[in-house]
Amino acid sequence: MEPELKKDAALRLKVVAGHLDSIRRMVDQDIYCVNIMKQVSAVQASLEQVQRILLRNHLLTCVADAMKEGMGTPIVDELIGAMKYMPFTAGEALEPDHALSPLIEHPLCHCHGEETPDTVQKIMKEGTHHGHPSD
Repeated sequence: MEPELKKDAALRLKVVAGHLDSIRRMVDQDIYCVNIMKQVSAVQASLEQVQRILLRNHLLTCVADAMKEGMGTPIVDELIGAMKYMPFTAGEALEPDHALSPLIEHPLCHCHGEETPDTVQKIMKEGTHHGHPSD
């Protein structure tokens, strides 16, 4: 893991652990439920930040290395599967159409949504979309 990201993740996890201990004490002391819920929400937000750090590290290391080694398809498939663990996907795996939408909705293209799966695969292989980079 990248040293800076590892340090950031470890620090956040240490804070979360302390926060969870506080929440447990709040429950033991019969603190008002809404106040406890607010604290649980804060812990969840901190854990989401850790998830983002882990994703960033994965993209910068494992995914980048796999792309350089020509293993793009397997690593992208793995990454799409891993996205179900990210908070913004609400635990659901991304559908292939959603994963590829940046390719078929290029801002310079006027044919949004007209591509077939075969066309999308061609775009991915060639790295262009009607002559536009498929960034």
